[in-house]
This record gives sequence, structure tokens and C-alpha cells, in this order.
Amino acid sequence: MLDIEGAITPSQLVERFAKAGIRISERTLRERARQLGAYRQMGKTMFFMPEDVEAIVEASKPESKKRTEATPAVSTWTEADTNALIDRLTKRKPRGRPKT
Repeated sequence: MLDIEGAITPSQLVERFAKAGIRISERTLRERARQLGAYRQMGKTMFFMPEDVEAIVEASKPESKKRTEATPAVSTWTEADTNALIDRLTKRKPRGRPKT
């Protein structure tokens, strides 16, 4: 027989999160659970088993940013680029109207 001792309602889970300092609305929790398929439902009543809560928490972990091969590991800026920039910035431009 299935042990339902670990079953918890969305409102109870929101309260547990709040005690841990995590603020989330019941509505947001329900939406996320539906997106993940990490919930149980009997009639109109939604509830979670421990593995559902674990799946919801695990899915909240942000994905690591993977560097693609197109992204250079080192800067491609060269000393020639620096010199060209300095030349461009130090050139004097005439101000006002040109003399005729």
C-alpha cells in the first residue's frame, strides 16, 4: 500500500517555504508544478508527494551558462587596435564652420 504520510497541499508547502524565508505565492507554485508535471490530483484537489517537491525544487535551479566555441576564451583586441583608437581619439577636428 502507498504511504501518503508525506503528502502535502500547495498551501502547506508555501507555508514551509515561508518559514525558510522563501516567498512564493500558492498560485505560482501551482503553475510551476503543472508545467513540470510534478503534482498529484484527485478530483480538484492538488497535492504533492516528497518526490514532487524535490522535482519542483530541483527544477528551480538555474541552468549553468555554457560557453560556446564561438565565444573566444581570450580577448581578440590587439595592440594595433589600441594604437588605432588612440590615433582616432587624439586627432584634432576643426570646430565651427570651415573658413571660405
